[in-house]
Amino acid sequence: MSSTYYSSRMRFSRDYRRNLVDMHIEDWDEKFLSQFDPKKYVELLKVANVTTAMIYANSHVGYCYWPTKIGHMHGGIKGRDILGEVIELCHKEGINVVIYYSLIYNNWAYEKEPSWRIVLADGKTSREVQDRSGRYGVCCPNSGYREFALSQIDELCSNYNFEGIFFDMTFWPGVCYCKSCQERFFKETGEELPKVINWEDPGWVRFQRKREEWLSEFAHLATNKVKSINPNISVEHQFSTCVAAWSLGVTSEISEASDYCGGDFYGGLLQESFICKLYYNLTDNQPFEFMTSRCINLRDHTTTKSKELLEAQVYSALSNGGAFLFIDAIDPIGTLNKKVYETMGNIYNTVRTYEEYIDGKLCQDIGIYFSFESKFDPKDNGRDVLESTHKQPHLDSALGVAKSLISNHIPFGIITKKNLNELSRYKVIILPNILMMDEEEVTAFREYVASGGKLYASYYTSLFDKNGNKREDFMLADVFGVSYTGETQEDVTYIAPCREVLESFGDVSSQYPFTLFSSQIKTNPLKKEEVIATISLPYTNPSDPTRFASIHSDPPGISTEYPAIVRRRFGKGEVVWVAGPLEGVDFDPHRELFIKLIKSLVREGFSFEVDAPKSVEVTMFHQEEAGRYIVNFLNFQHELPNIPIFNIRFGIKTRDKIFSKVVILPEEVPLNFEVRGDYLEVEVPKLDTYLMLGIYYR
Repeated sequence: MSSTYYSSRMRFSRDYRRNLVDMHIEDWDEKFLSQFDPKKYVELLKVANVTTAMIYANSHVGYCYWPTKIGHMHGGIKGRDILGEVIELCHKEGINVVIYYSLIYNNWAYEKEPSWRIVLADGKTSREVQDRSGRYGVCCPNSGYREFALSQIDELCSNYNFEGIFFDMTFWPGVCYCKSCQERFFKETGEELPKVINWEDPGWVRFQRKREEWLSEFAHLATNKVKSINPNISVEHQFSTCVAAWSLGVTSEISEASDYCGGDFYGGLLQESFICKLYYNLTDNQPFEFMTSRCINLRDHTTTKSKELLEAQVYSALSNGGAFLFIDAIDPIGTLNKKVYETMGNIYNTVRTYEEYIDGKLCQDIGIYFSFESKFDPKDNGRDVLESTHKQPHLDSALGVAKSLISNHIPFGIITKKNLNELSRYKVIILPNILMMDEEEVTAFREYVASGGKLYASYYTSLFDKNGNKREDFMLADVFGVSYTGETQEDVTYIAPCREVLESFGDVSSQYPFTLFSSQIKTNPLKKEEVIATISLPYTNPSDPTRFASIHSDPPGISTEYPAIVRRRFGKGEVVWVAGPLEGVDFDPHRELFIKLIKSLVREGFSFEVDAPKSVEVTMFHQEEAGRYIVNFLNFQHELPNIPIFNIRFGIKTRDKIFSKVVILPEEVPLNFEVRGDYLEVEVPKLDTYLMLGIYYR
């Protein structure tokens, strides 16, 4: 797919300024979309300096914006082919077009064919739910809806000329128990659909794997339909769900049905940085696409984010090598707010000056491993399907790692199973509470460490396989240097440093250890001298309200010999194993300990060093053909507008290169620099929100 993709997307693979206008509009009022004007629509895209526009073919309501022979046209457009008109006008203005098509979410199809509906465990369908989710009619991809959707995709691709198509909502909105799913599961497994969550039950896990398999199959069918008609059309499936909980059934397979990764998000800097780095390493082709709304969230129609916030979000995507897409929503009558496009036009006009420098290989000293099969909470075991908490302790730990690395200006990437053959490029691999692993992953991590790699692993990592089998011991027990014996009953536990390493733990001691508001894994160490901290427990079990030592808290009172942290060598490499999710604790002392542990594994230093506040994130790309490094500085403070930061010291490892100049881009303002030891050092005079450096070598 990649070679086809490259030839088909050359026209807009360098486009970083994108837009989508949501048009999920009903037609029960004749005024709805009555004022939609394709010319004014495209004129606003020009005002915003948009280079690629995502245009609605249909919406979650299900009505079509082209004269379909299969579905139902929106009544407000009076039979006009507004899709065709907008495509033609965009192309006349040199704007590339990506068609938006809503999969699974389709109210019209839901109402037309009741047998197509997703049926929940209690027998209800989506529009029977008495809350806002009842607005949405969702259809099962195992039902006859599949052929309906493929027929509409065929109609679009056969009758219109466009550069790409975006399939929205490629996920399971709920766990489906419709007749089609029941029959298919029984045919393929000989089993009935389970309704009780149990991640230690192979039967339950088999159902989840089937759901993932069926969704992937549906995504690939949609993609293949497009490619069979016009292989030059690029395909993107909604992939914001990559970090959503297990019930949506999304794995990396959805990205494999896409020519590039993309999706919409509504969190802050940490989420955007994490997602961009995940997309960067997962996408088949660059750039990936980061989307977010110009409003505070999708439920808000009128409250526009501040220009400063929009700028920070745009530059966060660019700092990670991605394209940015801002989402607006059309007024029900068909009009748009021009001021929004003037604001984005101002931002995008500045973005265009940086675009020629966005390229290269992202510097990633640390690899945070993300597991698509670990997006669940083992504590949900025994719950009915509809009572899932949707908590994700693995994701929480991974985000905790990312936050610590950003705050300490350590270059990192988010890696997945796709990157197993590239582990040797990383100084440290972090396995943050990986709840399920398979033999391929186990072998790759063992060989990585044996060959000289450095590994940090925590909590349940490698205790469960991907079929739902809890192993008698960690699959990586020989690497970790510990053997599983159980888990503390207490959900408040402590990490107490051993005397020999007290200095590296700061003010923490065995009497006043680190608190974890979670259980820890009990193990026997292979070598006691490799244990640098042990588990301490409170005087009583915190779950027993009748017996306590201190009424508000659960102070440490019982010392144990169970390892809390093990530091050891394995083969040519080194390992730090932690019995609990230390890396996910959002307190400075815990983050400082985590960073000390990571730095202890990287004694040779990192690819770059930065002296700047925590609000500054720095990324670096190596453009070998151009003989330069591109360094991005992003100041993204909690309270905006940003307070400027002055005199940021930055150092890059020389790696025997002879450097010729350091300039602020795109103006090419020269900066003085000097080489000290292994680092070239330069001072950035002032950072408002974003600054790009070019560091050139001969």
